[in-house]
Amino acid sequence: MKRLTLAPVLVALGTLTGFSSLAQNQLMPSNGPGSIVQAPAPSVKLADGFTRLPSGLEYKIMSHGTGTAHPGMGDHIEMHIHVMINDSTMFDSRKMNNNKPVPFQVQVANFKGDPIEGFRELVAGDSAVMRLPVDTISKQGKQLMPGMKNGDWLNYQVTLVSVMTDDEFKKDAAQRAQIQMILDEKALADYFKEKKIVAKRTSTGLYYTIAKEGKGAKPKAGEVVSVNYTGKLLGSDKAFDSNTDPEFHHVEPFPVTLGTGGVIKGWEEGLALLKGGTKATLYIPSMLAYGSQDKSPQIPSNSILVFDVEILKVSTKADLEKDKLKAGAAQGLAEDKQIKDYLAKNKIKASKTASGLYYVITKPGTGDKPKTGDKVSVKYNGTFMDGKKFDGNMDRPEPFNFNLGQGMVIKGWDEGIALLNKGAKATLFIPSAIAYGAQARGPIPANSVLLFDVELVDFQKP
Repeated sequence: MKRLTLAPVLVALGTLTGFSSLAQNQLMPSNGPGSIVQAPAPSVKLADGFTRLPSGLEYKIMSHGTGTAHPGMGDHIEMHIHVMINDSTMFDSRKMNNNKPVPFQVQVANFKGDPIEGFRELVAGDSAVMRLPVDTISKQGKQLMPGMKNGDWLNYQVTLVSVMTDDEFKKDAAQRAQIQMILDEKALADYFKEKKIVAKRTSTGLYYTIAKEGKGAKPKAGEVVSVNYTGKLLGSDKAFDSNTDPEFHHVEPFPVTLGTGGVIKGWEEGLALLKGGTKATLYIPSMLAYGSQDKSPQIPSNSILVFDVEILKVSTKADLEKDKLKAGAAQGLAEDKQIKDYLAKNKIKASKTASGLYYVITKPGTGDKPKTGDKVSVKYNGTFMDGKKFDGNMDRPEPFNFNLGQGMVIKGWDEGIALLNKGAKATLFIPSAIAYGAQARGPIPANSVLLFDVELVDFQKP
């Protein structure tokens, strides 16, 4: 699983919902000229050993740690936390995070009673319990999690593991990464020696071997690489993912647009080294993969990944545009045949425009035709070619109004309605290129030919 962080957990519990001006005004009063600064209300010691903060949050330190610094704004803390509503567990970090502490960066309390206020009363090593009436949250207009109700208590069991300033946190992360790089480098060297593999190394620490050199060009940023792959952990024979093994249920080439950050750094760098048609193996140290986070049960933190890859195709931007045009042309021909077959089967004589729109005037109108910018009122019924209805207002008294030629409707409508006189009725056969194209829209699948029976009720000049 991905590494747990505390903020999403508190969001899910309805106790950390983001800044609001109200919360900021409550917790961060202005001290501008002429303002009266009141001393904060004192904390209250309760008979059962709890301390009630002015916000209503109550806490009790059960055992003291050896830390000396309380968390400040922006500091990074790690903790074990067990959250309950009354006696029912809502979240237990020890169980959900393999007994590892969850990280959290201290933020401004978002409402009165936010457990962040309690976190700031602790030092590293402290274990504490905190409690808050749910009524305190609901009275502030905060949304409660399903299952929470007034009269309940939110209970937190917290053990603060560590406290670091932001600078200390960044320094520590950099040191950990440096140590992990050394460990990964040694693990790879030992593996290559044992398996008698001669691999090339890049300046970042990525290793790779070429099993079969391709004859195509190397991909560049912005180009799409179609890849077959199988991924394993270093030293393991079991794949954690593959698009060539049916066991993983996705046996189609995997497209990667280089330079967009859509894949791990080791893939971005490794694929750019390989020509089209190449088969290779990438040995990716953890810092170029998923680093210190647990990606999944199959990919724990600090894992070195090994990918067998094959570059099936490298598509330039021009290639992609050409393929798109080619696919569009083929789709257009297929849809044109579909419309012609329908017209022939139903013995309908229709006119065709340059865009591919077919239309039949079933009742002529009178007067002028609407022009771009005119406000038109239309009654319509929309169906697919099999007769199944997907939309319409024929059974409603109000027509549909829009400004012609302003892109407020699909292109086939803008073009088709402009062919009609006031009062005219017609049937429009609209290919997908001037409807919704390759994009599905509600009940309308991608690449759908649409049939509309329409009536131009009226139109007005702007």
